[in-house]
Amino acid sequence: HLVPLAVFGVVAQVVGKSGVGVFSVLWIFLVAMLAGLTIHSLIYYPLVAWFVGKKSPKVYVGEGADAIMTAMSCNSSLATVPVTLQCLHRMNVSAQSARLAACVGTNLNNDGITLYEAMAALFLAQALGYDLSLTSQFLIVAASIIAGAGVAGIPEAGLIVLPLVLSAAGLPDTLIAAAIPLIMTVDWIIARARSGVNVMSDMLVAILLDAGHAAPAAQSAPARYQPEPVLRSAS
Repeated sequence: HLVPLAVFGVVAQVVGKSGVGVFSVLWIFLVAMLAGLTIHSLIYYPLVAWFVGKKSPKVYVGEGADAIMTAMSCNSSLATVPVTLQCLHRMNVSAQSARLAACVGTNLNNDGITLYEAMAALFLAQALGYDLSLTSQFLIVAASIIAGAGVAGIPEAGLIVLPLVLSAAGLPDTLIAAAIPLIMTVDWIIARARSGVNVMSDMLVAILLDAGHAAPAAQSAPARYQPEPVLRSAS
């Protein structure tokens, strides 16, 4: 109950020192985050599902729309697992691949959070004038991957681990303490996009697992036994 009041106080302090122009940076931040997540989820994922998983974008996005919208509405990929399984069933994905990707992978395969952490750290470092070396950028990517794999698919999980990634980027603690409350003002929108990407990544992994499992099975399947016809002598 006290968090909204605390955020209001910190934001008011930042605006009092820097002016209302700080919100113009937030709009750029919001557009950059949403654009990156959109390109990854609506271009890269459908192409991989189509060319590797043999599922057309109409099947992947169309049949998975219920899971995507559920994740965006409840802001949790973990709570969307039952709907994700139903969508994968409609895509004719095997139950084994669907359960492995949706039930187990949802706690490890948080692509939305991983992308958000890396993009946010690089964006804020550039906005604040920090020149990151190539080593620092690789460190940010590694920290983002660890954060995405270690955090649960619950609401606002990406924002919780963001300070750790920003620390890996070399940003001072004072700037991190001022940046997090400002980001919280637009994170409600970004968080729902992150959850949608997380669910789309779970469905993609299930499709790829199923495609990889079906190919060897088809090659190694023995020919079905055909009984020899029995010739009966006429009595």
